[in-house]
Amino acid sequence: MSTVDEVFVFLHLLAALWYAAGLTSVQLALVRGWQAPEVSTRVVAFSEATHYEGLLLVPGAIAVATTGLFLWGQLDYNFVTTPWLLGVEAMYIVTLLVCIPLIGMGLRRARIAALMAERRGKATPEMEEAMADSVPLVFGGIATILVPAMVALSVFRPG
Repeated sequence: MSTVDEVFVFLHLLAALWYAAGLTSVQLALVRGWQAPEVSTRVVAFSEATHYEGLLLVPGAIAVATTGLFLWGQLDYNFVTTPWLLGVEAMYIVTLLVCIPLIGMGLRRARIAALMAERRGKATPEMEEAMADSVPLVFGGIATILVPAMVALSVFRPG
């Protein structure tokens, strides 16, 4: 493996850690907000999750895609005919185009509902409706499950 290849591997690993930190941070804050009985705690948790989404999750996901494309291209893998790489690409597309947007939309809805409830000084039907919708938690879980699957395919390269 050449020095250039090693640099791409290192950058891809850093990007993957950045993405994993973002996914973990957003999910922990989401769960804390969903479980909190007080409106003020929900506002803080959802604001924190929104912050981590913009700072870590989305840029980390973009960095993983960018460095991954450069890495696998540098290592002369064909993006269309390599079966394990197609699997990684499919899982990543699901993560990027389905999971992350649904996490973001559910988070935004919950945060706005919590802010409105805080302004009124009590829980509102909108906030209770947003808390009953577990879409961000479910798709956050799916995105988390896809991470080790993508790592396993990338490391073991079956087929």
